[in-house]
Amino acid sequence: MLESTDIELEDERLRQLDILAQERAMTPPELLSHYASGSFGFHEAVHTASIVLDLVDDQLLHHPAIAGNDDWFRLAARASEALFNLYQSMGAAQLATHATDEGKRPEELNASNDD
Repeated sequence: MLESTDIELEDERLRQLDILAQERAMTPPELLSHYASGSFGFHEAVHTASIVLDLVDDQLLHHPAIAGNDDWFRLAARASEALFNLYQSMGAAQLATHATDEGKRPEELNASNDD
């Protein structure tokens, strides 16, 4: 069974960040700023996490082949839990961004979807 260490995951995250920034002709800090909480790109990732969570729940957890095998069901359930936790964590970050935005005018928030 494949299980990565935290060090391996961090190395992969940083490698992926460099690749994504290079593909978009940005530096990693520019990329992170562009996709920060409150941005359209951030919302897109939250939405995608929600869709994938629904797919795992509807298409895997409720599939007879998965439900009929305790190991497979446990793995699918853990995937569902991880996606749920991802969605909740990103949602909390989004809400924290909006809490600091209270009282600001839309033009002060740079809330445009033009980029």
